[in-house]
Amino acid sequence: GFSQGAAVALLAAYHRRVEGRVPFAGCVCLSGWLTLKEELKVTPEVAKSTPLFWGHGTWDDKVLFEQQAHGVEKLREAGVTVADYDYPMGHQSHPEEISMMAEFAEKALFPSK
Repeated sequence: GFSQGAAVALLAAYHRRVEGRVPFAGCVCLSGWLTLKEELKVTPEVAKSTPLFWGHGTWDDKVLFEQQAHGVEKLREAGVTVADYDYPMGHQSHPEEISMMAEFAEKALFPSK
């Protein structure tokens, strides 16, 4: 997801997922933020099975760049594998970011390739 959609994607992928339900293959957060950080509960199964790609603009004036570091730290503490990248841009996407996100998605969806 992008921006608010990224915040929703993080909640859907990691926050209080029911144990035993099939985890997502991966999650993408572009210029987003981790909501409900203090109540974050990531099951070991989800942490192991759902890697995260998080890209963010260093000049973002809508969702501040510092939000990325806070979210990444919390998710790594919970055991999530996070690939975090920053780009010289504001609240937008960057061609390099989209390319790296596509590579991440391909590896997450088709791990044997």
